[in-house]
Order: sequence, then structure tokens, then C-alpha cells
Amino acid sequence: MNVKIANKLYELRRNSGLSQEELADKIGVSRQAVSKWERAEASPDTDNLILLAKIYNVSLDDIISEEDVENAEKEERSESKSECECECENDDDDDDDDDDDDDYKGMTKKQRIVVGSVTGSLYLLATIAFLLIGFLAHVWNPTWLVFFVPIIIDSLIRAIIKGNPSTFNYPVFVTAMFLLFGTLYGIWHPLWVIFLTIPAYYSIVGIFKRR
Repeated sequence: MNVKIANKLYELRRNSGLSQEELADKIGVSRQAVSKWERAEASPDTDNLILLAKIYNVSLDDIISEEDVENAEKEERSESKSECECECENDDDDDDDDDDDDDYKGMTKKQRIVVGSVTGSLYLLATIAFLLIGFLAHVWNPTWLVFFVPIIIDSLIRAIIKGNPSTFNYPVFVTAMFLLFGTLYGIWHPLWVIFLTIPAYYSIVGIFKRR
């Protein structure tokens, strides 16, 4: 609401000797509503304006002049525009947050692009290597393990950039080592014990992170 109108409402109420609560009872609204009108935080609707004019024994023009209405409309348009701009900015921020993978949080847009490009290239190279070795040397197993390489390197790069060892995908690394040595040398047992190092790894990096 226009501040001038709010001041008029305040002056008219004071001149009539009514408290905000008494005026609210006469109109049938809450005292808080009257308070907001007089602080220019809200505007009375047409019906309430007519009641106010009757209570104060004045015309609507005495409460709201044409100039005041135009100013009020300008202020409302300005406030609406500001709110829309803020909402658009917040929406953009939300979209950015939605687009960010949890694994890449804490990284700049440039860093995410670089890491994404490197990871994509590694997946492409892994696919080419798998197909070439498979078709040319007929060694499909354990060549398929090359697909673990992009995952491991991607998480390693992110861990280095963030300076956070817990970002490194240690479980995938351990699984790759288990499958590689198990397939090549057949030492599935007792090689499985390396999985016990996973909780130990995260416990250790957690201690260093807290420090």
C-alpha cells in the first residue's frame, strides 16, 4: 500500500478516538489487519474502504485520491517485479543445484566440466580398448575390468580437487583389485579380506577430515 494512504488511515483513526482493536471490531477484521494497513504492509479491500469511510464520516476520495491510487499501483508493480526477479533468481539457483550431482558438489562449474570431459573420454577409451582387445586378441575376460578405470580415476580426481579423501570411491577400487587378481591368479581366497579395509579406510580419512 502507498505510505500516504497508510498515514491517512492512521490519522483518521486517531482523530476518531478509536483504537486499532475497536476499529477492527467495527469492521470485522483482526487488529493485526488494521495494523498492517497503517504500516503500509497490506491494503484494505474495497468493502473495507467503504466501511472505513462510513466510520470516519468521510468520502472514499478523502481516503484515497486518484494520485494516491496511481502511486500505490506503481509501488505494487515495482514490488511485484522485484519479487518476480527474486523468484527467478532463486529458481535459477535451484536449477543449478538440481543439475549438480552430489559427487560434484563443492566444485566450480569449470572444474565439473573438466572432470566430466576427462571421465567421458576415459569411458570412450575403455570401450575402444575393450573392443579392440576382445576382437583382435579374443581376450574378453578380464578385459572388461577396464570399465572400472574411468570410475576410479574420476573419483580420484574429485578427491584431489576437493581435498577430501572420502570422495575417492574406495569400495569400487577394492572390488576392481579383487576381481583383477582373482581372475588372473585365482586367489579368490584369502583375497576377499581386502574388503575389510573399506571401513578402515573411511575411519582413517574421517579422523584426518575432522582434524
